[in-house]
Amino acid sequence: MEYISVIVPAYNSQDTIEQCLVAVRQSTHQNYELIVVDNKSQDATRSIAQKYADKVVELDGNLKRSQVRNKGIGVSRGEIIVNIDSDIIIRPDTLARIVHYFSQHPHIHAVNGLLSKEHPHTGFFSQYKNLYMNYIFNRLPEKVTFLYGSIHALRRKDSQPYDSDIEIADDTALGQQLVGYGKQIGFIKDLEVIHLKKYGLFSFIKNDFQIPFDWAKIFLKYKGWKQLGKNKTGFAHSPKEQLISVVLAPTIFLLSILCLLGYLSFSLILPLILVWFIFNIRFLAFLVKERGLLFGVLAFFVTLIDNIVMAIGILCGFAMFLYQQYANDYINKVVI
Repeated sequence: MEYISVIVPAYNSQDTIEQCLVAVRQSTHQNYELIVVDNKSQDATRSIAQKYADKVVELDGNLKRSQVRNKGIGVSRGEIIVNIDSDIIIRPDTLARIVHYFSQHPHIHAVNGLLSKEHPHTGFFSQYKNLYMNYIFNRLPEKVTFLYGSIHALRRKDSQPYDSDIEIADDTALGQQLVGYGKQIGFIKDLEVIHLKKYGLFSFIKNDFQIPFDWAKIFLKYKGWKQLGKNKTGFAHSPKEQLISVVLAPTIFLLSILCLLGYLSFSLILPLILVWFIFNIRFLAFLVKERGLLFGVLAFFVTLIDNIVMAIGILCGFAMFLYQQYANDYINKVVI
């Protein structure tokens, strides 16, 4: 039975980490070590972790999540490395199923799970974000081009350091890196975990700006266009229709401003709104089915605004990457 290292990066996670670690300790697969890497938390995270973890790695703080993960891998011993976030609850059979999957798929180098529909927080943005992730992932193929931070596993012999240049989408970056090396990443559609993260309006917008910001940098750094559309999807876990929607939404917004200023007729925008709606109708219908008509109507406007936020994040990410490349080239020329 293969030995597993379960690595949990943590920072000020006292509200969720105990549920996370208790769930790991209830695993039916018992041949594992549990490692918590604490990035100098200012709350009770470390003392809670010490009750359950086999190792608690104490860092000096101010490290990116990628660096925290790398520290955990550095002290681990498992043949399989399982990464979960500190606000994730796995099921008792999660580790056993990961081991079984790897044993049945020797050509697969890493594997992802997904978020369950179940979520402890009833607020709109928490429910919307959780259902969005569940919907997107349930439409993915059996092989993907990314890793998912909430729950993913790698064979130690195939693992690579997480990219320390990426702020929070280090999982996506490593997935793109592995695929670029010819590695294969599997996806287990029913390997579900529960996400305990609570979203409000600000945290929701912040998250959906930061991820596309990082994705844009990853796309350029790892030549993501080579994976674009691979395995019947768009980029990473975003489907093609979402990528198109992220282009359409800001276009609709900008044209609407021109209409309000009297430069264009609103009749020119209606076809674009209709096209955007067609690309999102299955997702909105899914939300109506799960949470009702009122939720779906509100989700229509939230999705449109969210697509605009994502587009801004992508543009800023592209600009930042190109600026950093220019600055590095300039410094190298001066030094030479």
